[in-house]
Amino acid sequence: MKRLFTLIIGIALINISCTDKKYDVSQPAPEQIQSSVQPTQPTQPAAIPKPTYQYPDDNGIGPIKNITLGAIDPRLVTAGKNIFNTKCIACHDLDQKKIGPPLRNITKNNTPAYILNYLLNTTEMQKKDPLLEKLVDEYKILMPDQQLTQNDARAVLEYFRSVEK
Repeated sequence: MKRLFTLIIGIALINISCTDKKYDVSQPAPEQIQSSVQPTQPTQPAAIPKPTYQYPDDNGIGPIKNITLGAIDPRLVTAGKNIFNTKCIACHDLDQKKIGPPLRNITKNNTPAYILNYLLNTTEMQKKDPLLEKLVDEYKILMPDQQLTQNDARAVLEYFRSVEK
């Protein structure tokens, strides 16, 4: 029990020390995030299969009301992977349970807006969203707010899309 407590305190300190870092995802991306995200005209339409969501109309609680995704943007994937490896990897793995749940197929069960809102509005969603209340109850720990910008959250979403099986 003492080791678990020490581990949790250590992870909290790592998260605190990492929250001041900024990631350069400010270069113009094919899709810019706004409160209501609208895609730019793609040069070539991509055939993207529509996933079946656990909560098909649930966009979570936060600034993102709707988002339409196009083809996966490799620049955002790289930025998202860097953010994931800095801020998320201490508690999450793609395929195995750690302190938090595995995240490889998070995009299959949740809408893109839901994921973005959770990354941007973590604390409120953990208190009010039934799915997240169940996860907090199961894992016995709250995810700390990572202080991501909308561009950071979008990059992490692209990374999750790129690693989905």
